[in-house]
Amino acid sequence: MGTVHIKPPRSTGNGGPSPASMFRLPWTASDNAMTWLEPTRRCNITCDACFVENDPLSDKPLEEIRHELDVMLQLRRCDAMLIAGGEPLVHPHIIDIVRMVRELGVKPVLVTNGVRLDRELVRELKRAGAHGFTLHVDSHQNRPGWTGSTEKELNELRGSLADLLHDEGRLTCAFNTTVFPDTLREVPDIVRWAVGVPDQVHTLTLICVRMVEPDSPYDYYVGARRIDISATPYVSDTKYSNLTTDDLYREIRKVLPNFDFCAYLGGTVNPQALKWVVGCRIGSRRHTYGYFGGRSMELLQNGHHALRRRYLAFSDPRATRAGRLSLLLGTIDGSVRRAGFRHMGAILKDPRRLFERLHVQAISVVQPVDIMPTGEADTCDGCPNRTFWEDRLVPACQAEEYRMFGGPVRVVPRRLPH
Repeated sequence: MGTVHIKPPRSTGNGGPSPASMFRLPWTASDNAMTWLEPTRRCNITCDACFVENDPLSDKPLEEIRHELDVMLQLRRCDAMLIAGGEPLVHPHIIDIVRMVRELGVKPVLVTNGVRLDRELVRELKRAGAHGFTLHVDSHQNRPGWTGSTEKELNELRGSLADLLHDEGRLTCAFNTTVFPDTLREVPDIVRWAVGVPDQVHTLTLICVRMVEPDSPYDYYVGARRIDISATPYVSDTKYSNLTTDDLYREIRKVLPNFDFCAYLGGTVNPQALKWVVGCRIGSRRHTYGYFGGRSMELLQNGHHALRRRYLAFSDPRATRAGRLSLLLGTIDGSVRRAGFRHMGAILKDPRRLFERLHVQAISVVQPVDIMPTGEADTCDGCPNRTFWEDRLVPACQAEEYRMFGGPVRVVPRRLPH
C-alpha cells in the first residue's frame, strides 16, 4: 500500500507504453491465472517494503492449509498456486504442502528468497510436484553475506540460484526485484543479466516500491473506526518517491531499445493505469529479434482457457524454449512477424544463427496500490495475488489490514482536491 498524490498515468502519451496496443488480461476474481497461499508469515530475513508482518508463531498446520486450499479453489479457478509467505521454505511441512497443491490439480510455484534453497531441497520439492520457483532478490534485503551489495553484484547470487534450478531441469525459474529510487539506475544491470540467460530465467518481474509515509496527509479508517496505520508493516520512515511503470519501462529500454509490453491489467480506479504489464522477448542468449504483440498473448491466454478452462500461468520450460516455433504466431501478430523477418535476415548474414536456440522470455512490471487524491485505492483490476481470509479472497498486498483490523483500510484525505 502506498499513499501518493498520483497524477494520471503518462502511459497514455508522452512516449510511454500505451494500453491501446496491448491485450487486456481477462483475469477476474473468480477466474484467474494464479492464487496466493500463505502457509506461514515467518521469515528468515528482512526486506525493505515487505507488506507482511514477520510472525515467528504463524506456521499453519496442514489441516488448516488444506481447508484454505479447498475454499480458495472453490471460489477461484486458477492455473498456479503461489506458495508464499513470509518465507515458505521455513515451514516444517513444505514438502507436504507442495504435494497437497499438486494433488489438487494446480501448479505449485514457490515464492521464496532462496536462502534455504540447496540441491537436495530443490530435488525433494520437484519430486513432490513443484512446477517452479519465483525468487525474490534485491539489494534492500538483509540477506546474510550480501548486505550492501549492488543489484549488479547480486546477479552473481541470482546466477547461482538459476543454475541450481536449471541443473535439476523442468522447473520454471522467475525472479522478482523490488525497485527503489536509489536502485532505479541499476535496473539495466538486472535486465542485461536476465536477457543473457533466457534458457535459465523464464520470467523477470520488476516491482515499483510503495510505502506509507508516517506524516502523509491522510487519516485511516476501517469502517467507522479510525486506526493507527503505523502499526502495519507498510509504514517506512524513509520517504521513497513512488516509481511508475513508465520509469521502469525507460530503464528496460536502455538494454532492449525496441522493448514493448503486450498485455496488462489496468487499475480499479483508472482503467488506463498500467498496474501489471507483461512483455515477451523472442531471442537467444546473444540476440533479440523481437517481442510478442497483444494478439499473441490473447491467443495464448484464451486458447489455454478454451482447452484447459483456466488462464495460463508459468509455462512449462519446454514451451519457453520453443522460440522458433513461436514465430508462427506471426501469421496473426505483426510484431512477431517482424521478429521473424529479423531472424531470417540475420541467418542470411550469418548462417550459424540457424542453429541458435530461440527462447520466449517474459519481462513484467508491477505498479502496486496507488492512492488517488480522493483517497481511492487504485489496485490491480483482476488481481492475481488474492489469498485466504475468513473463507474469502482478499488481495495479498492488503491481507495484513484484514488480519490486524478485520477489514480493508480506507484512506481519507484531510483536505479534498478541488
